[in-house]
Order: sequence, then structure tokens, then C-alpha cells
Amino acid sequence: MRLSASDIRSLRVFRSVVEHGGFSGAQLALAMSQSTISFQINALEQRLGFSLCQRGRRGFELTDRGRAVYDHSHSLTSALSAFEQQLGELRLRATGTLRIGIVDATITDPALGLDDVIDQFVRKASEVDLRITIGSPEQLIADIAKDGIDCAISPRIKLLPGYSQAEFHHEMNSLYCSERHPLFGKTDVTKADVEAAVVVVRPYANKLELQHIPNAKVGAYASNIEAQAMYILSGHYLGYLPDHMAAIFREQKRMKALLVPEAQIRSPFVIISPKHKKASLSQRIFLQELRKRAAAGTAPKARPTAAAKKSRS
Repeated sequence: MRLSASDIRSLRVFRSVVEHGGFSGAQLALAMSQSTISFQINALEQRLGFSLCQRGRRGFELTDRGRAVYDHSHSLTSALSAFEQQLGELRLRATGTLRIGIVDATITDPALGLDDVIDQFVRKASEVDLRITIGSPEQLIADIAKDGIDCAISPRIKLLPGYSQAEFHHEMNSLYCSERHPLFGKTDVTKADVEAAVVVVRPYANKLELQHIPNAKVGAYASNIEAQAMYILSGHYLGYLPDHMAAIFREQKRMKALLVPEAQIRSPFVIISPKHKKASLSQRIFLQELRKRAAAGTAPKARPTAAAKKSRS
């Protein structure tokens, strides 16, 4: 069987259906109607001569052959992406698709300035289809492993062999309680007070959040920063948050930091990528802008508004 352009399009639709757990998830991700997705899957099945999946009242389920097609399709999509990028590099132009994974709750970090990074990247690599995935570090590593993203921006975590972590940024985290917590109104909070309370932690932090309070009682686990903030705001838990993310709650008098500065944690941020895969030109441009912005370490000056410009003229 020789693959045609329509076969490759159908394979991409099939991969999206698998990765989103069925037609409904793929419908949103692909911005396609369910009938169009079904047509693409049916066309692929007819070309292959066998069924790829079962769909009906019991939901979506891959057949054994469907699972094999999905597994084998990784190498095809990787090769096509690499080929597009190599052609672009031969033309000294960044082309193709760049898939970046970013840990949640980074948009409020002025020192990281990811919006500025994206702005500069789009200006320098306008032909690249930039796709950004937000997730927990565990999710991002899983995405790299299955070739769903090219690299990830994340706090440093313990990795298996085969991945590199290049440190480029640091984020300050403090221990917070909410206005509903008994310690919020206490003037002099001690380490003993904190260790008598219940804390929420992130499993991927590998107990680093307990380094200053080793005897604290862990009462909940959060998969990401936003979930951690929800636990803390409930008033039942203490927990660590990035200071830039907690700033809005401090301003609203809904949170306060405890044991500052002795219990603060300086969290290193890294770029995670597979060692076996050479970075494309588009990836190198994005990471160069990322490092440049992080090295600057300060938020850019606000641009004057149209009204301000008019008042000066």
C-alpha cells in the first residue's frame, strides 16, 4: 500500500481521535464535525482493509490492529515533521510545526515573559505553526515520550535516562495560607504552628516542599499549581505557590505568606528535551528567545496607549 496525501490526513485525524479518547475530544481539538471525522476514519479503514476502532454506545475502543497502526504512525509523523523542518533549514527558513509544552501557572511570571517570547518568535519564524500545550510536568514528560511535543518548560524534576534538562530560570515559591485558615490572623507564626497544620503538596515536587517543614502533615495532593491554590484558598490547607501567581490573592487580602524568608523555596526551571532528537531551527529560535527573556529578568515597560500618545502631541 502506497500512502497518499489523503491517507496521511486521515492518519492525523485517527491519531487525534486516539489521543483525545474518542470522537468528541477530537472534534474540539481538530475543529471538525463528528461526521467529517467519521468519514476520515472510515476512508482510512477502507484503504487499510480492516477496522481500527469500535465506536458506539460503549464508547470508543481501539482494535488490536488499530493500536498497532497508532503505534507505528509515530515514526511516520515524526519523519514528516523532521522532513519539513530540514527543508526549511536548507532554505535557511524556519518552517513546519513546533510543539512546546509549558507547565501551568507561568503566565503571571513577569521575569519569564512567555507572551514576549511568543511575540518575538512569531516575528522571526512566521511560517512556523506554533502549538503550545499546558500541563503538569508528568503530563509533559509523557507527551515528549510519545512524541506529542518537541520539548517542555518545567520545574526541575527527577527524570529517566534519555532526557536532558537545561536550567535557564528560577522561580521563588512561598508557603501560603488563606484568610479562612486559623494562622492567617496570627501575628507571629512559628515553624511549630505550621507543622501542626495540614499541607497540600505536588507529587512531582518529590517532597521538596517539605524541606523546611519536614514534620508537617500532608493531607492532600495537587496535580498542578492551580489545584494547589484551590486547596489553599479553601482554608483547610497550607501550601507552596509561586509568588508571582499568589500576588493577586495577596493584594486581595485572601492569602498571606508564612515564615518568610526562612521557608521560601527557589525552584529552578528547565528546558526538557529528548537526547536522541536534534533540535529544529524553529525550536532553537524559540529557546533562544526564551533564554534571552529569562536572562533579562524584568518585565518590559508598558507601551503607551493611543490616548497617552494623543495627550503628549
